[in-house]
Amino acid sequence: MGLLSSLISLFSCNGQTNKNQPTFDETFEIFQTLDYRLNHGVEKSDVSYSYAELSEFGLPPLSMTYQILGLTIEREPWTPITNKCWTFDLEAIEDHGAYIDIMENISRITNGDLIFKDLKDYVDIEAGKAWVSFTCNRDTYKWDLKVDNDWADGDLFDRVQDLAKKYNTQRKFTYFNTGGQDFVLGYSTPDELDKIRKATGLNIVILKAKGQIY
Repeated sequence: MGLLSSLISLFSCNGQTNKNQPTFDETFEIFQTLDYRLNHGVEKSDVSYSYAELSEFGLPPLSMTYQILGLTIEREPWTPITNKCWTFDLEAIEDHGAYIDIMENISRITNGDLIFKDLKDYVDIEAGKAWVSFTCNRDTYKWDLKVDNDWADGDLFDRVQDLAKKYNTQRKFTYFNTGGQDFVLGYSTPDELDKIRKATGLNIVILKAKGQIY
């Protein structure tokens, strides 16, 4: 919802049109062949609706489709479009529960590899205090987090990447820079990432948040 509006605002002044770019149907088909399956209750029309809203600003079609796939549908019940990636706006921390939502979405795209249980968080922007706690694979964690107004602590994403390494998951988190205050978080094996990059031409890389997000 709000993220789509922010994407429109971000690119409304500097988009350029290229008549040789692929159509929406072509970009959608590319991602379907890469196994970006739509979640239950999500229709192709949900993706094309958001695409149409953004297309007038001349964003690169494959980049735009990838970002949209990481969003939720623009209607109730606001279902995530796919569990293959997540488009996250870093300006998202307002109160308790914000980091729970982040951790739940991170877990969602791992297809069961990283399950975070007993999630709790605390956010007090005025006091400059925030933390998130959880269990994963019977290990207990409590991470103190930096507070910078309503901006998420980017270090959290390096920490979850460290968990993927610790638990030796085949897939690792990936990062796509949208050029704005949001990014697309993915989760792929090296072979999957290579196929995605070749099919889309997008500069999707292994996530190393320091230097990318913060």
